[in-house]
Amino acid sequence: MNSEKFELLCQGDSRILKIYANRGEVYIVEAGSMVAMTPSFDLNVKAGGIGKMFGRWMSGESALLQEYTALDDGELLLAPTASGDITKIDLDGSKSLRISNGNFLACTEGIDLETKARIKGILGSGEGIFGLRAKGIGTLFVNSCGSIYKINLAEGQEYIVDSSHLVLWDDDMEYSTELACKGVASSFFSGEGFVARFKGPGEILIQTRNPVVLSQNG
Repeated sequence: MNSEKFELLCQGDSRILKIYANRGEVYIVEAGSMVAMTPSFDLNVKAGGIGKMFGRWMSGESALLQEYTALDDGELLLAPTASGDITKIDLDGSKSLRISNGNFLACTEGIDLETKARIKGILGSGEGIFGLRAKGIGTLFVNSCGSIYKINLAEGQEYIVDSSHLVLWDDDMEYSTELACKGVASSFFSGEGFVARFKGPGEILIQTRNPVVLSQNG
């Protein structure tokens, strides 16, 4: 087996995550993300009840997560369902993170995923109303549309991010959502829509491309 547990293959917006699994390990994976694997995994659907299924669907993730259990040492290759980068994050149980719509890729068994409403201001935009909260001890992988850029905020520092560019942020950060321009019509015609206003300290990961715009330009 490789000395490194996880390896990111390829470059740019065509990343693949390669997991070197040991017997007995369990990985939770976004449905449809498996690219290839050795014949040493048992695959099960992880539903968790109707409420959790609905919550994940509302969060932009698949209603059904997949659980890969290694029956023997082997390799599992994963990739986002669309073009994008992948980032590895280690959690030690000291904090929880929020993952924006459609950005969850995979995690180890020790991480708990919860669906949480994340807009604290204006509702009804249809843009990023729900997100996932990840907490526990283990390794988390998120994917992005385009590349990932990290923003570190100092105590009291404020930053505004277009909601479609959000990937992940510290759960204990102060944040709210608002229209990019004054008035619904102005925000609509500006092409910006809703933004999230954060206040540090904390860390934010953003994606360099807007998946909503890309899907419209198809």
